[in-house]
Formats: sequence, C-alpha cells, structure tokens
Amino acid sequence: MSPSSAGGLASPLRARRRILGCGRLAACAAALAAATGCNALALPAPPPTAFTSFSAENVPGLTERPAGGGHGGDGFTVQGSIPEIPNAEPLTERLTEIVDREAADFRDAFEEAERLEVDWELTAAGEGAVGVRTIRTEVDHRGSHDAYSSYYYDVGTGRTAYATELLAGDAELRELNGLVAAELAGTPADPGLLHPGFRLYDSIGFNADGDLVVEFDAGDVAPIEEGRVAAAVAAEDARPLLSGLGERVLAASDADPHAFSVDSPPEETPPPDAEVPGSAPGGEDHACGTETTCVALTFDDGPSENTGEVLDLLAQHDAEATFFLSGHAIRERPAMVGRVWAAGHAVGGHGESHEPFPDLSRGELESELDAVDALIRRRTGEQVGILRPPFGETDETVSDVAAEHGQAQIVWDTDSKDWTGISSEEIAANVASFTPPGGLVLMHDTERTTAEALPEILDHYESQGWTLVTVPDLLGDAEPGGVYYSSDPVANEECIRLDGCPT
Repeated sequence: MSPSSAGGLASPLRARRRILGCGRLAACAAALAAATGCNALALPAPPPTAFTSFSAENVPGLTERPAGGGHGGDGFTVQGSIPEIPNAEPLTERLTEIVDREAADFRDAFEEAERLEVDWELTAAGEGAVGVRTIRTEVDHRGSHDAYSSYYYDVGTGRTAYATELLAGDAELRELNGLVAAELAGTPADPGLLHPGFRLYDSIGFNADGDLVVEFDAGDVAPIEEGRVAAAVAAEDARPLLSGLGERVLAASDADPHAFSVDSPPEETPPPDAEVPGSAPGGEDHACGTETTCVALTFDDGPSENTGEVLDLLAQHDAEATFFLSGHAIRERPAMVGRVWAAGHAVGGHGESHEPFPDLSRGELESELDAVDALIRRRTGEQVGILRPPFGETDETVSDVAAEHGQAQIVWDTDSKDWTGISSEEIAANVASFTPPGGLVLMHDTERTTAEALPEILDHYESQGWTLVTVPDLLGDAEPGGVYYSSDPVANEECIRLDGCPT
C-alpha cells in the first residue's frame, strides 16, 4: 500500500479503518441518532472486546508509509503500511523497525510462508499519547490467520511503548494474567498457555466503557481455527493495575472524537527501552562456583505434551532449567515457548530437522538456525544466545555458524540416558550417580519417563544442597561459537579433546 493522504485512501484496508475510526463508537452512534432523529440509524453497540478506534481523519496531515516490503521474494510477498503523523517521526521509525522484524521472522520461521499483510488503526489520540494497533494477516500452509499488537507513543519523550507498559510492573501483569484466565474460563482457550510475558500480552487497549481489553493472536491460547481470542477486564479491576501511561491512554480512549496533532517533534532522541513488564523473567545470579554449588538441568527436543508438567514440577522446587527447542515442536506448541521463558527458564535452539549439524551444508545449517531463532523470537522477543547441536556433534563449520549467530554451543557432562527407553527409576539413578558439581545434565521433556523421574531427581539435588540454575547462569559469559561440556574450564578442555566427557 503506497502512502497517501489520510482522507484519500480507497483500499479495502483503509475502508475498514474509516468504518471503525470514530473515537468511542458508542458516542458516534448516539451522535448519529441525535443528528438524524432516527434511532433506527444508530450504529450497534461495539462488542465488549473491541478496542476503541480513533478516526485517522481527525489527525491533520496523517499519511501512510509502506513497511516490510524489503523482506519479500522467493514466493513470499509483503504488503504493509504504518501511520506517519507529522512531528511524530520516532513513532514511524519504531513501527518500521517492528514491521521489518516481524516480516523477516515470519519468512524465516515458516518455509511455507506465502504472504504477510500489515494494516493499522489508531486506538487513542490525546493526553500526549497515541495508540496504534497493528493487524498482521499471515498466510502459510495453515491458511490465513490474524495477529495483533498495540503500541503507545509518548509525544513528550518520543518513545514508543509496548502494550504491557500500560501496566505499572511485573506484579500487575501477573495479576492481569489471573484476571484474564478467569474471564476466559469456559472458552476454547487453554489456561495452561497463559503466562505473564510481554510477547503474549502484546495487544492491550480499552473498550468504549473503559474496560481493559486483551487480545491474543490466532493459535496463541486456543486452537488456531478459533481465531482471535480476547477478554475484557472490568474497569474497576483494571484501573489499579495501570501505569501513568496507562492512565493517560485510558483518558485518551475515553475522549469523544476530536482533532489531534503533535505540535512539535521531541527535543531529544527517544530514550532506550525501559524495563518492560513481562520482558525480563530470567533467573537470578546465584554466584555459582563461589557461594553456591549449581547444576544445570537441560531438556531437549520440546516443547512436548509433557512440558507443562515438567514446568509445574520445577516450579514446586523453585528450580530453573534450560530448554533446547526444535523447530517442528515449536510449531506444534508455539505458546508453550513463551510459558517456558516467562517462568524464568532459559531457551535455546536445537535445530530444525535434528540431523547432525556436521552432516549439513553451511547453507542448510544457517537456514536451520534462522528458522528456530525466528520461532523463538516470535514468542519471547529475545535473541537466542545458546544452541545445542543434535547428538552433541559439532565441527569447525558449525562453530563458525554458531559464532555468526551469537550462540554458544552447549553439550553435556552427564547423560541421563532417558532417550534409551530405560525406566524412570533408572533415569533418576543415572542423574544422581553421575552429576558432578556444576554439571550439565542431558534430559528430554519429550520422554514420559523423564517427567516421572523428575520428582526424585529434584529431591536428590535438594538433599545435596545444590541449586538448579539455567545454563547462562551456570556458565556466565559463554563465548559465541565456543563448545561447553562442563562449567569447569579444565574438565571442559579435556572433554573437547576427547570429543566427549569420560564416563
């Protein structure tokens, strides 16, 4: 869609914005009825999960800018646009970056990606804030489905905030997560997929009654065929959770239709991202090796049908772990990736096909890493910093590609052998018998017996007084491309020399 004046667009996407864009829709309906004297002409009341929509025609000089098109090619097309408001250049630049990132990640994550369309509407304009809701229509082998995000521009600072910044902090996001779970009870949504992460709660706004509305992409918390899932949290419950920005956006959402403009650009460069609620759930620094004896449990090949149970067991013991995720498994259970990450565990890549990395060409290996990195980033918003080569097999080319992706290669010094079909008792015995202090333990959450063995394993470490931590916490600043069998540098060098740790 090419940029043009706000009042002159005639595309179907633009028409949708013009139909929706009348500030508070209920106010529009009342005004129309009063003007005509005919209640039959009044617009129907919007559903409770509809965001307020502010007419683009109320913003003098507003135009559109195309975005994301540079990532098309090889059968993948992108047609996207974002708003361009006079004197709000930082908003345009930030939204351009976001759409570019989303286009690249969708293309890399799904080999069958065919088309991405990005549309937008204003959800608020006033009180020194502008709300922009983007609607991404993704077309791939699963068909066509929509995804949503909302962003809030602070006119004074020039900063574009994420949706969760309408909330005062992480505690408020966790409370909202509980309120949303209650609202979605009895619907097709799976409460086990709800988690207080900023990528899951990436579209938050207000409805015409001042209630807080949360919407989820197709496939996020319910089967993808259910489409958009949304919940409206009553204003009296939501109001105590809001940040100062949230209060301002609520007031702007509540305003009747009016003209809005940004008088002048910000005086300074927008500040870097603040601490965004739901964006940094990682574990604490346990001072491993100095004050604490640490162990890192790692789980490969998921997420799987057992991952939720594994997470619950880890939470009961206040234990952190690391999950190395496979591309095909992420596509089957995408929301579980966010739940793993939001619980404070580390997430790494484990390849797409589970073929030994040294058997792949450099191009094939780069494609595998690109795909899994994009899948994880879509759910966590984070760059992937660790990688587990399938079967622990690596070589110089793998190390070079891992370094280019900024990822350390994590192997193991303790093999639970859960992948051999042994019993849960044998798995627990292997882990208890062979884990050294500072050990890296190989397990698979795809194995039912592993979930069954986990309570005994966790009890064992507690009895030893050892702390279960993530791989990044255990290793500290691991070198991209480096190979790590052990947190002990001397033992690690020996394992590298032997191409595996002695048993």
